[in-house]
Amino acid sequence: KDVEREQSRSIATKKRSLTLIIIGRVKAGINMKAVNLGKLFEKFGGGGHAKAASATVRLNDEAEADVIMEGLVEELVETSLNQQAMVADFMTAPVLSVKPDMTETQVEDFFSRYDVRALPVVDDDNNVIGLVSYKEVAAAKQRMWNKEQKRVRRLQQQQDDAKKKGKPMSDEEIEEAHRISDERRKRGSTVKGWMKQHVTVAEMSMTMPQVEGMLLANDVGCIPVVADGTKQLMGMVTRTDLLRQHRYYSTLHYHNKGFSDSIALRQPIINLRKRLKKFDLDD
Repeated sequence: KDVEREQSRSIATKKRSLTLIIIGRVKAGINMKAVNLGKLFEKFGGGGHAKAASATVRLNDEAEADVIMEGLVEELVETSLNQQAMVADFMTAPVLSVKPDMTETQVEDFFSRYDVRALPVVDDDNNVIGLVSYKEVAAAKQRMWNKEQKRVRRLQQQQDDAKKKGKPMSDEEIEEAHRISDERRKRGSTVKGWMKQHVTVAEMSMTMPQVEGMLLANDVGCIPVVADGTKQLMGMVTRTDLLRQHRYYSTLHYHNKGFSDSIALRQPIINLRKRLKKFDLDD
């Protein structure tokens, strides 16, 4: 009986000594303003700060660990992750777009008139099929100039060859050749011939960290935004839009409701730095 009693006491002690150690940390480089791990772990007697916290929980049974972890994940999703800014909250909309049959001259006119550096290309159903930026326009104009120079050299060669044969080109023939060249130059080349194809697009339900990752991975300054599950153009996300969310450009004129706090909240520390500056030693 004494042995059985000791074994029962030992088992009970082991049960009472079961603990679950929870450690939470927000991945570096990921902006998750709504997540507060310290507050989340308070109910378990833990603590920390918003982006890193821990807690130690005593368990009566190992099965409790699964229940606790599932509850934490569900609460994190409901109270924090669902509160993240979605693309639809801060994208630029509505946006201009170009058609594939437009020329580089027309696109360049859009850029200068509306002060933009990139525009999505859409078909007749408003589906995104490409993207054009000032780089593509500059490259298209350079190709057109190269073709013009090649045409001039070819025409001059034809004139020289005709003179050598004793049958020089008439003024009418030369004038007609120049007229055809001028018409081609005025028409220019169409967007579908030099636009960026197979461009990366963002869906409206994506979060800000996801779009930031896409911009970095593709090394681009903007991404067209489409309706979920489609290619329907809804707006554009630019680096400036993301910087605005990080409070760098909160004073810029912005049609959409700003998602970040005002930069004025940091005014006290700015004033303090100005006051302390007068105590800096001169070089």
